[in-house]
Amino acid sequence: MTKYDLAIIGSGPCGYVAAIRAAQSGMRTCVFEKDSIGGACLNWGCIPTKALAASSEILSGIQRAEEFGIDVKTYGLDFGKVSSRKDAIVKKLASGIETLFKARKIDVINGEAKLKDAGRILAGGREIGAKNILIATGSAPFELPGMPFDGECILSSRQFLSLKALPKSMLVIGGGVIGCELSSIYRTFGVDITIIEMLDQLLPGEDREVARKLEQILKRRGINIFTKTKVERLERAEEGIKASLSDGRDIESEKALVCVGRIPDSRGLGIEEIGVEHDRGRVKIDKDFRTNIKNIYAAGDVIGGFLLAHVASREGIASVESMLGRDHDIDYNVVPNCIFTRPEIASVGFTDEKAEERGIKALSRKFLFSAMGKAHVISETEGFVKLVVEADNDKIIGAQIIGPHATDLIAEISPCVQFGITSEKLAGVIHAHPTLSEIIQEVSEAVHNRAIHSI
Repeated sequence: MTKYDLAIIGSGPCGYVAAIRAAQSGMRTCVFEKDSIGGACLNWGCIPTKALAASSEILSGIQRAEEFGIDVKTYGLDFGKVSSRKDAIVKKLASGIETLFKARKIDVINGEAKLKDAGRILAGGREIGAKNILIATGSAPFELPGMPFDGECILSSRQFLSLKALPKSMLVIGGGVIGCELSSIYRTFGVDITIIEMLDQLLPGEDREVARKLEQILKRRGINIFTKTKVERLERAEEGIKASLSDGRDIESEKALVCVGRIPDSRGLGIEEIGVEHDRGRVKIDKDFRTNIKNIYAAGDVIGGFLLAHVASREGIASVESMLGRDHDIDYNVVPNCIFTRPEIASVGFTDEKAEERGIKALSRKFLFSAMGKAHVISETEGFVKLVVEADNDKIIGAQIIGPHATDLIAEISPCVQFGITSEKLAGVIHAHPTLSEIIQEVSEAVHNRAIHSI
């Protein structure tokens, strides 16, 4: 029986990053993967959706070319090539992870892993021994009761991203991050979109003003949006699928994309048999990422919390550092959240509402992209930046952005939140002109009513 210092179950953004850190630290490491290297993020989530978003961004630019004085007489969308490009990017990045594994002498064991006991794992007819085990099996799409995924008309996000032809129409059940991103992308591709959201706003949990702004923009682009509405029933219809809504309305669509959340996925691991504590699939851990069995750890989506790839990666590193007795603190108050709609959305730290819920006396100021020269140059003036600071000491505790390159701009504010930088200090940082980053300086000045490019 081959023995390892660390056996990792799952090669997603938690598992593969943890494996590399472990190997860097001198641990003999193996990774079990039952599907494709890179996990859901690389193969059926973050990367393929952003590849599609890049194609939709190019298409949107062509559609607006006349604004820039460019006459594009003819153009067309070849979705087959869009899909092939997406797949090629995924394949290339997966190959990159495999190269990193080989360079670090990390063994990959293909097959569905099952825990035999605290030190042994079975997979593909093979048994290995491990001093430490890390469960990094991620999450799975949540199925609505009575509306199971059928792979044909009722689709999970994974199934939807495998489509090789564009549907004429799409019903999106769930107006969260996945629903809004794919709706934004596929609307640009010309698909008729209807979003159904049970709660009173798109992007539940995000700043209400940001969510309202996105809803306005998506509606202007021809997307039908119903909030405070539930899908009571889905059934096959002549055009594909019929949804019966809680307001009495019936909607027919070629495809239904169900994206109402994801759930921790520890199915089939055998954790019940060996006594690992869990709650409906979510593996329970302590502050050191250790389960109730001292040499078995868990990190990433499978432990719940923030179901985000970058959090999973950080947790994977932290779990390995914990095994080695090193410092491994994670500040979950400073997790950036990025949404690749058009326009993009990003946030970090507290919103006004969340600060109030915590009893924090906060104030916020907003600055519009329409006041920025670079935004006009690229003809992307929709949106704003909102900065949230503690009223008593001016420390930045949060920010929300909707607008061009929001997902890149948030990176400047994240360390300010993490290290307690004041808005006055941030306002003193010289930002290059003309750039979109100038809006960070302006909103920082706006906190003290000193913004230059506003009335």
